[in-house]
Amino acid sequence: MKRKLLTQMLTEWRSNLWMIVELIIVIAVLQFIFSFLCVMSDMHSENRGYDLNNIYVGNINVIPSDSPEYQPYDSLHNRFTDRDMLMGRLRSNPYVEVAGVGSNNAMPYSYNYYGQTFGLVEKDTTYTYQGNQRQMTPDVIRAIRLQGLHGETPEQLAAIMEKGDILLSGIDKDFSDNLIDPEIMRGRDVFIGDTSNVRHVGALAYGMRRNDFEPLFAGVAYTPLSENQWGEQLVVRVIDGAGDRFMASLGREDKMQGNVYISDLRSIDVIRDRAHLQYTQSIRNFVICAGFIMMVIFLGFLGTFWFRTQQRVGEIAIRKINGATDGSIFRRFVSEGIIMLLISTVITVPLLVALLNSGVLDAIGIQSVGTGVIVRGYIITIAVLALLIALGIWAPARRAMNINPAYALKDQ
Repeated sequence: MKRKLLTQMLTEWRSNLWMIVELIIVIAVLQFIFSFLCVMSDMHSENRGYDLNNIYVGNINVIPSDSPEYQPYDSLHNRFTDRDMLMGRLRSNPYVEVAGVGSNNAMPYSYNYYGQTFGLVEKDTTYTYQGNQRQMTPDVIRAIRLQGLHGETPEQLAAIMEKGDILLSGIDKDFSDNLIDPEIMRGRDVFIGDTSNVRHVGALAYGMRRNDFEPLFAGVAYTPLSENQWGEQLVVRVIDGAGDRFMASLGREDKMQGNVYISDLRSIDVIRDRAHLQYTQSIRNFVICAGFIMMVIFLGFLGTFWFRTQQRVGEIAIRKINGATDGSIFRRFVSEGIIMLLISTVITVPLLVALLNSGVLDAIGIQSVGTGVIVRGYIITIAVLALLIALGIWAPARRAMNINPAYALKDQ
């Protein structure tokens, strides 16, 4: 049976050769596409350690002193007292769970980066930790429900920050292998920038990524805003499902106090969608490309085996007269397609291994995501192609099974 099948395939070697060449090209392209989609899926599903549902973010602005709307301050008031009164009014809103203030990079989906060095001197060794410093009030920790790496709750982390301590994040060793493990700094005093600014590391928390498709390229430091520091960003957590009612409840007087006002107050979902636009467009384009390629493969095998069915009517009739079952005829057709796929796979596997060992992926930054993702993309590619080939051959094979031997031989 197998020998006859191979003999049959050799007699049609020209069309089979072109199908194998096409499969080799398709495997290479689909493997890249599926590896990319696997990376995006892994990044997006990674445990974040914080909850951004029901979060609203706005800008805290100050009317400049040269504006006609500026209201001069007396000795008891300034922009900080205006801000505190405005925050108190917001916190009294029935739809607000908690509200806090942060720097302009306190929240994700903003590409502002305030890189800072945190150092620990121990005997003759200085350990340094590089991180994106995100300054905020403890209420922001409560709002985003940040979790500690050692099981600390958001309330516990906020209490640590209220004492003036800082929080450091863990690191992604796949991307930050040159950084020290921050565990060595937990519970110790570290200097920020230089030895004149010393703070205590109260706990380790999950790192906040810039967006959901990007890893932590470095650490993250959550540091408290001091009384004389101005925070540009308002962070509000509303009661679950009350976002629209919260926005509708805000009048002009609720967003302004003296010379301080809130602008651009939006759900973080809107900010997230804008920050992810480039990624979602890339994913969409890759999916469309993969769909087109898979459709071509499906139609290619459908057309090829439809033609072969017409050419083999007499042969199929003779096989059925000699006891061939519908199942054996179906398996024969499908086996031809799977054999071509296996030949293509055997040819592309050494090419994939050579690519992984060539250093080319390192140069373009793909190797850093791990060869396991690339291998997974390859396995998905082969599985999808096997299914498409079976589906493409199914209709011609069904037609072959329905051939009436008597009529077929009479026509011959």
